[in-house]
Amino acid sequence: GSGSNAEYGEFQTFQHYFKQINLRMLSCSRVLTRQITGSGVRSLLAANRNIHTTLVTKDETTSHGALLTAAEGMRVIPTRGQAAKEKLCMFIQDLCKQNLGEDGYKYFPFALGLFTTIGACNVANLLPYVEMPTQIIGCTVAMSTTLIAGLTIKCIAKHKLDFASFFFPPGAPVGLAPLLVPVETISFFSRAISLGVRLGANLTAGHMIMHIISDFGAQMLASGTIGGGIGGAFCCAALVPITILEMAVAVVQAYVFCMLTTMYMKDAHELH
Repeated sequence: GSGSNAEYGEFQTFQHYFKQINLRMLSCSRVLTRQITGSGVRSLLAANRNIHTTLVTKDETTSHGALLTAAEGMRVIPTRGQAAKEKLCMFIQDLCKQNLGEDGYKYFPFALGLFTTIGACNVANLLPYVEMPTQIIGCTVAMSTTLIAGLTIKCIAKHKLDFASFFFPPGAPVGLAPLLVPVETISFFSRAISLGVRLGANLTAGHMIMHIISDFGAQMLASGTIGGGIGGAFCCAALVPITILEMAVAVVQAYVFCMLTTMYMKDAHELH
């Protein structure tokens, strides 16, 4: 009767609610598994001391709330996009662990943001009439100078007077100090210039090649001759593999910038 229909409706509602909670818990377990794999059980427990089994809120300012927020939209069987994002996160986590050791995981958000921002800007530079900051050498040098200045301040605050060991390696003969100190000083502060120039120069060189080929092909097509048409078509066809190569260079340069930054962070923590 009507009573059985009402009970059946309540049962379906409860079943749907239980299924959603179960999927959410499985999604959270994927995040917890990656956290345990990356940072270890102790660091996970230290970061999640306030988790209670009786009540879990969705406040993003708390650790358990952040986990629930991160799990939103995740699936137990990941889609291609979710799998790609997980691979990217694992790749940056491995980079931080390789260059900074076990303590490098706390710099994972910074490294991930740095890589994705520079990579997106580099790829966007390939679009017509688009000029992102990473194509301007002045902007890249300013960014690298800011990073090196911040790492230098952090190193001085942590190691105090031991920071001077950067400019005179331990165990070196004192008689070589007049030679080693200027060389090491120039080597240390040149990081700010080389890091930015490497990024901007590589992108600018590739864009100049594409500009030269496209301009040359346009002039040949405008000539109106058969040879010019053939040459122009060849230039247009050559732009396809060059564009693919430039996309690869854009991603590689973002990786190199991120890798060198983490290596400089290691030097700031360990003093060589």
